[in-house]
Amino acid sequence: MIISIFLPFYLFLALFALYLIGLLVTGEMKGIIKGLIKHPVLLFFIAYSSIISIVAKNWLGLVASLLMFLFLIFFSFYQKRLTHAFFRLILQTILFGSVLSAAFATLEHFQIVKKFNYAFLSPNMQVWHQNRAEVTFFNPNYYGIICCFCIMIAFYLFTTTKLRWLKIFCVLAGFVNLFGLNFTQNRTAFPAIIAGAIIYLFTTIKNWRAFWLSIGVFGIGLCFLFSSDLGVRMGTLDSSMEERVSIWNAGMTLFKQNPIWGEGPLTYMNSYPRIHAPYHEHAHSLYIDTILSYGLIGTILLSISSVIPVHMMMDMSQESGKRPIIGLYLSFLTVVAVHGIFDLALFWVQSGFIFLLVMCSLPLEHRTLVSEMTD
Repeated sequence: MIISIFLPFYLFLALFALYLIGLLVTGEMKGIIKGLIKHPVLLFFIAYSSIISIVAKNWLGLVASLLMFLFLIFFSFYQKRLTHAFFRLILQTILFGSVLSAAFATLEHFQIVKKFNYAFLSPNMQVWHQNRAEVTFFNPNYYGIICCFCIMIAFYLFTTTKLRWLKIFCVLAGFVNLFGLNFTQNRTAFPAIIAGAIIYLFTTIKNWRAFWLSIGVFGIGLCFLFSSDLGVRMGTLDSSMEERVSIWNAGMTLFKQNPIWGEGPLTYMNSYPRIHAPYHEHAHSLYIDTILSYGLIGTILLSISSVIPVHMMMDMSQESGKRPIIGLYLSFLTVVAVHGIFDLALFWVQSGFIFLLVMCSLPLEHRTLVSEMTD
């Protein structure tokens, strides 16, 4: 299931559906459904998201809400079966898959292979980003945030293993994903990965080394930011910012029409004709799109659902031996927070799945002994 993340999204979703059917056939699903009562806020949020989508006739939003429910089922089962050794194997598998993706990104960049064309699914799914690597992730920005996640995983595994081969592999994978990130020409991802890396280092290494390592990470990030590929995109920064601001203004206009309830996921794509705004899948901001799609009530529900995980991380921060895993969680959240200023790359099946694979390990790592947290 894990390696299928790196297949085109429709194949990943097909395998995901088959996995859930397998749980149904084996009788596991009954126990999982019963266990969902442990997550009342998330269940209420998904029900709320479905209802407001139906009321607004936002059918894509309803599909997204149903997919959220399926993700809740899967990750409830995932948390039940997860062990620390299995979690580390998952991280290594993701890192291995990311190296293969970066190799494909290189072939895309030098036009040795053609991009995936999704027009057979829908005429609207054309190849929009001719000169930017997107591999199997539909959009260069989605691949960009996945590269950021994989670099942070490489940091974590490197600092928590005693295995020489794994340390070497982590260094290789980190740099390979940095090149993959460069090929996406995703301007937002570079500030995100710089911030995420600095947060990880300061969380993990509590001495002068953190400062100099952070300076090194910052310097490498700047070198890539102003490389020849990104230089072309940096030259159009002014016009891109104007476009982003116009999308944000349109998003806020839609939000003001229904600020309390929202209209469900992908509200912007469903409602943009109402205000004669240009077509976009979302509001190109995690923050604007969240309040636009779920309103103030839905946003409050999401905030409430984060209380327990925050308390767990605060408890874990009291144990110095758990700094690396706390650093991984905080770096993931930092990447999402910074990248989310200008985009909504997390709201995609593959990037969201990788994010949840890591973040849903929190209950396990909260109760795991420090002595069990290294190879």
